Amino acid sequence: MPHPALLTRRLALPFIGLALYAASYALTTPAQAAAQETTRAVRVTQGEPYALVRGKEGSFNISGSSDDWPAVKAAQRAIKGEFIWFREGGRHYVIQDAATMAKVRAAWAPLDRLSARMDVHSKEMDVHSRKMDGLGREMDRVAVNKTILPSERDMREIDGGMQALSQHMERLGRQMEDAPTQLDRERLSREMAATGARMNDAGRQIGQVYDSPQVRKSYASMDAIGDRMEEAGKPMKALGEKMGVLGKEMERESKIADKTVRALIRDAQAKGLARPAPAAG
Repeated sequence: MPHPALLTRRLALPFIGLALYAASYALTTPAQAAAQETTRAVRVTQGEPYALVRGKEGSFNISGSSDDWPAVKAAQRAIKGEFIWFREGGRHYVIQDAATMAKVRAAWAPLDRLSARMDVHSKEMDVHSRKMDGLGREMDRVAVNKTILPSERDMREIDGGMQALSQHMERLGRQMEDAPTQLDRERLSREMAATGARMNDAGRQIGQVYDSPQVRKSYASMDAIGDRMEEAGKPMKALGEKMGVLGKEMERESKIADKTVRALIRDAQAKGLARPAPAAG
C-alpha cells in the first residue's frame, strides 16, 4: 500500500503541464470573452492605451487596460470597418486612414501568426485537460471512503498514546540498566513486556483499518489511476513548455509592435488624421 503522502506527491506531477500552460498563456492572452464574437488581446504597457479594432472580424486588440473596453466597444458600434482607437489627455480619438491602417496591420501580423499557433496549442491542451479531468473523476470514485478510517482526533490520540508508551519504554530500559537486584530486573522486564503489548495493540488498531481488503483495493485502484495520470501529464508538460516558449516570443513581438503602432499614431496625429471618437451611447 503506497503511503498517502507519496501518492499525493506523485499525483501532483501531471499538473506541471497545466501550470506551464497557464503561465505562458497569461503572458499574452486573457480568458475568452463570454460573447464568442469578441476576442480581446490585452497587453498592459506604459503610455496611453490604444486598440486596433478589426471591423470584419468583430474583434479588437488592445494595449492598455480592460477598463478601456467599454469605450472601444462604443466606438466599434458607431464606426463601420476597422480603425485605431486611442486615448490622449483624457480624450478618445479614432484613426481610419487606409495607409495608416495597412501599416498597423503589418505591425500586428507577426503577433497574429503567433496567436494562431497559440490557439492550436490551446485546443490541444484542452483535449489533454479533459482527459485529465476524466482521470480525476475516476480517482474520486475509487478513493478510500473516509467514514471507514479513523478520525483525525482518533489518530492523534493513538499517535499520542504510542509516543507516550515509547517514552515509557525508554525510561524502563534505562532503569533496567541501573537495576540493583535480579528481582528489580524481573519486575522491570514484566513492565516492559506489558508496555510493548500495549504498543502492539495500538499498532493493530491502525493496521486493521488500513490493511482491510476494502482499503487495499482502493489504494491499488488509486495507484493504477495515478500511473495513468502521470503518463497523461507528460504531453501536457511538453505542450506547456512549447506554449511557454511561444508566449515569450509573443511578448517580444508585442513590444516591437507596440513601439511601431505608437509611432504610427503620433504620425497620424501630426498629419491631422485623428478625429474624436464617438461618445458612448
